[in-house]
Amino acid sequence: MFKKNLVAFGMAAALAFAVAPAEAQQRGQGRGMGQDLDTQMEELTAQLDLDEEQATSVRAVLEMQRERMTEMRQSAGGDREAMRAAMMEAMEETNLQMAEILTEDQMTKYTELVAQRRQRRGPPF
Repeated sequence: MFKKNLVAFGMAAALAFAVAPAEAQQRGQGRGMGQDLDTQMEELTAQLDLDEEQATSVRAVLEMQRERMTEMRQSAGGDREAMRAAMMEAMEETNLQMAEILTEDQMTKYTELVAQRRQRRGPPF
């Protein structure tokens, strides 16, 4: 009986460990993956109370940021410091674009959200 329970527990644990990473990636929370854009937009729309026009503009900014970050990673050639500097510049540009879209209160909240994500070592939106 004990052996049968141990085997069943082992199979259940293996299944849980196999399924959890896949589910996390589907939710956009895979380790090192950041969130998918739809999840980011849901969060930002709710937390910043974005209207439809703002949501469309923010989405475009975030899509452009993602494309730039991907290009930087691919063209960095292993120079981490150069990549880091380029990414910091890109994030500053994103913040400037966001400031043009968001109200002052929304921008303050956005800045707080980005700081919180950095503390958790997640990518900024």
